[in-house]
Amino acid sequence: MRNNIARLVTAGIASMTLAGAVIGTANAASPENDSWVNHAVDPGYFECDGQPITGDWMVTHHLIIFFDHSGVPTRDIEKIDFKGAFVNPANGKSIADSGQAVFKDTLAPDYSYLTTVMTNVRKSAYFHAAGRVDFQSGRVTGVDKFDDGLAAACAALED
Repeated sequence: MRNNIARLVTAGIASMTLAGAVIGTANAASPENDSWVNHAVDPGYFECDGQPITGDWMVTHHLIIFFDHSGVPTRDIEKIDFKGAFVNPANGKSIADSGQAVFKDTLAPDYSYLTTVMTNVRKSAYFHAAGRVDFQSGRVTGVDKFDDGLAAACAALED
């Protein structure tokens, strides 16, 4: 069974003092903002009695990239909102699914990731998750109730 938290990707930022944040912002180049929407489909997100259940979402991304005073990228924040449904392709029944993931990354000058921390929340009648993943340490904190809601979700998706 796929772990809800592990399916989302993340990004992380080191803590700064308030003074450091103010000075860094004053000396930094303006951040870049980008937004886009895409349609995401996973034909086998989970199974109910051997029947693959499709995840189908509209996904909205908002990305902010921060730069130092010389224009070198230092970090980014990407907020991802998703809204859609899990669909049983055998009978067309569906259940709503939505949530959000926020990735905070520190960046190398070539835009590669140095650190990543993700926070996420899933809002569904059957599947619930809220937590934080630190990709460097592998530490996962929070609540992931995806497996706890599987039987009820499958019952709602049956013929």
